[in-house]
Amino acid sequence: MFKSSTTSELEPAIWEVPVSTEKLFYQYWYPVIEKEGYPWLHIISPGIDLDAENLPEVLDELRQLQAAFPRYYTPDDEKYEYITTSIARLIAALEAINPNDLSSGELELFLG
Repeated sequence: MFKSSTTSELEPAIWEVPVSTEKLFYQYWYPVIEKEGYPWLHIISPGIDLDAENLPEVLDELRQLQAAFPRYYTPDDEKYEYITTSIARLIAALEAINPNDLSSGELELFLG
């Protein structure tokens, strides 16, 4: 969820990027995250606040997850395309963020 500091309490979310249902996360994402040992993605389930300092680390882990996913699942798996597309969409959304907006407080970022 991306939240602008100028957004009111009545309307906190101004942009959400749907990535995965909880069921698919635990069925497909989490086993790879655990096996590969990604520390930031490991705590994504309860959710994490991202700032300008940890955003590059989380992006790096997401890119590693994207590269690792085909080692664990094959393209003929029923959810393969959906999940690989979701990972790519999340990476693209996070890459589009201006780190200065996070540093200044203009933008709050929660991933969970």
